[in-house]
Amino acid sequence: MAMIKCPECGNEIADDVKVCPSCGFEIQSETMGENTDITNTNETVPAYKNKKYIGIALCVVACIMLVVAFTRVNNDKYSFYKQHYKECMDGYAENKSTANDYGGWFNSSYNYIASSYENMAKDDNKKIWSYRIQAIILCLGSVACGIVSYKFIKGEMANGISKVS
Repeated sequence: MAMIKCPECGNEIADDVKVCPSCGFEIQSETMGENTDITNTNETVPAYKNKKYIGIALCVVACIMLVVAFTRVNNDKYSFYKQHYKECMDGYAENKSTANDYGGWFNSSYNYIASSYENMAKDDNKKIWSYRIQAIILCLGSVACGIVSYKFIKGEMANGISKVS
C-alpha cells in the first residue's frame, strides 16, 4: 500500500482513502498517483478548510455567551427587582397580619394594600425569571458552542458532519 501526503494538512495517508482521517479533506482519486503529492491548485477549496479556526471562533463565542449570561443575573436592574420583590413580600406580610389584627373599616384597607404589594411582587418575580431564563439559555448555547468547537478543533467533524455519530 502506497502512502501519499494530504494536500491539506501534510500528514501521510494511504493512497486508497477518500477522506483524510486527520483533517477531513476529500482526496480526489483521479489526481492520485503512486507516491505523488497532490498539488492541483485549480481544485475548489472545501468550505471547512480552516475548521480549526472555526473551532477557535466558536470557543470565543462560547466564552462571550458565558460572560453575557453572568451579566444577565449580576446587574443593577436584576438586583433592583430582587430587592423590590423582597420589600413587596415584606409589605404584603406586614399588611396582611395587620388586617387580621384589626376588624371593621381598617381590615379592608390593609387587605387592599396587601393585594397591591402582592401584585407588585408578582410583576417583579416575572422580571427576575426573565433574566434567569435568558442566562440559562445563554449558558446552554455556550455549552453547545463549546462542544462543537471542541469537535472542530480535535478534527472530529468533516465538512460539518460529525464522524462520531
